[in-house]
Amino acid sequence: MRSRILLSVTALSAGVLLIPPAPAAAAGPRPDFRAPWPCGQVRDYYHHSGEVANAIDFNIAGSGDLGTPALASAPGTVIETVTGHPGYGNYVRVDHGGSWTSLVAHLDRITAARGRWVDYGAELGKVGSTGNSTGPHLHYEQEADGGNQPIVIDGVALRYSEAAAKHTSGNCGGGGPLLGGSPADFDGDGKDDIVTFTHGANADVYVAKSTGTAFDGTSVKWHDYFALSGEVPLTGDFTGDGKDDIVTFTQGSSADVYVAPSTGTGFGAAAKWHDFFAPSGEIPAVGDFDGDGKDDIATFTRGTANDVYVALSTGTGFGAGVKWHDWFALNGEFPAVGDVDGDGKDDLIVFTQGSTNDVYVALSTGTGFGPAAKVHDNFALAGEQPRVADVNGDGKDDIVTFTNNGLGDVWVAVSDGRGFGPGVKWNDWFAPNGEFPYTGDFDGDGRDDIVTFTKGATNDVFVGLSNGTSAFGAGVKWHDFFGLDGETTL
Repeated sequence: MRSRILLSVTALSAGVLLIPPAPAAAAGPRPDFRAPWPCGQVRDYYHHSGEVANAIDFNIAGSGDLGTPALASAPGTVIETVTGHPGYGNYVRVDHGGSWTSLVAHLDRITAARGRWVDYGAELGKVGSTGNSTGPHLHYEQEADGGNQPIVIDGVALRYSEAAAKHTSGNCGGGGPLLGGSPADFDGDGKDDIVTFTHGANADVYVAKSTGTAFDGTSVKWHDYFALSGEVPLTGDFTGDGKDDIVTFTQGSSADVYVAPSTGTGFGAAAKWHDFFAPSGEIPAVGDFDGDGKDDIATFTRGTANDVYVALSTGTGFGAGVKWHDWFALNGEFPAVGDVDGDGKDDLIVFTQGSTNDVYVALSTGTGFGPAAKVHDNFALAGEQPRVADVNGDGKDDIVTFTNNGLGDVWVAVSDGRGFGPGVKWNDWFAPNGEFPYTGDFDGDGRDDIVTFTKGATNDVFVGLSNGTSAFGAGVKWHDFFGLDGETTL
């Protein structure tokens, strides 16, 4: 499956900002706002006394968020793109209707055009430190009737304090990592390992291998230049040799796909395996869709088309992208892949979240995906982190959701080959808010377990082992320093 110094709160936005005008009208219902940064990533947040009323600053320690995407937190129209404002610097305001707007400020640069319709996760700009700011961070506001409102994102009312808290983004509606699960057995020993992509200037890749009871105490650099900032890294066995490799989707206008195969002790040189797949705004995924033992790539186009394209692996490259489904995973929904029926071919899964919380599956035929069918009507609520994993070891992938809040619950719905059974709580304290949860078979017993990366000041890694029938064990620390804020951990 998958020493930084915090800028002082007052340094992030010193002084009182000058507030651009906002439209005034009778406000309608509050939009379902999501976090304004990519799905599954963690940010510190705080509000200080010199700040605009009800505004929140989001930050990765040590300028780790400089140049990262600032995203639309709800659908709407871009009504302002302003550069050089004395307070906000470069900022973008989006009109969500009903007199609700949102604003992201201090951007390094603006990438959205005025008048453009944007959906969840659409990029508005890059995080920076322009205007009245002395350190990179993302300044964010929600407005109604022309006035700032207390911020609610991913269903969570953020607290206001100068002391930093953490939040994990549930904005999975646009381009960015598909975080439903991907295999990570890099040495082929039957136990999943963990990997972190540092991004930034170094773009290193570190691996800590599983011993069956812990992850190697010293993480080892397996690649020294892979998955630059803004790219989407994932994992899978693309060569079919039993060892999982790494892949990165550059997105942007080039939309290249690079693979670095595993040697068992490191990743080889990166080679371009596709020259146009999963451009910006689409969500890439990895799975063995034709059941030949080699992982392939898929992309969910979103937008108005909602198509799904697949490019099959030849073992040395990916073939042409072919449309395998013409209506799946709408904007704002959380797509994933997994072998639901146990036939050796990975299928499509989508968690609608939002107001319905349904789960749909489209089974693979080996050359396409069949029609979507509803297989669960209440699983993975808005703000939760859904995953796909075979938790009971029967060869059929199940669904898992981490509430990722103050409750820290983990729920499972087991696959019967046609759908999923009722949601059952398998752990009552794991991966609370601010941590990043994932899944994998870490002890090599054929049953997928759960893992969480605490990030923040500790950067610990905890694992809860599956008993195969009803529970994940209590979280046990398997590593004490892995996966820093701003890195992608799998």
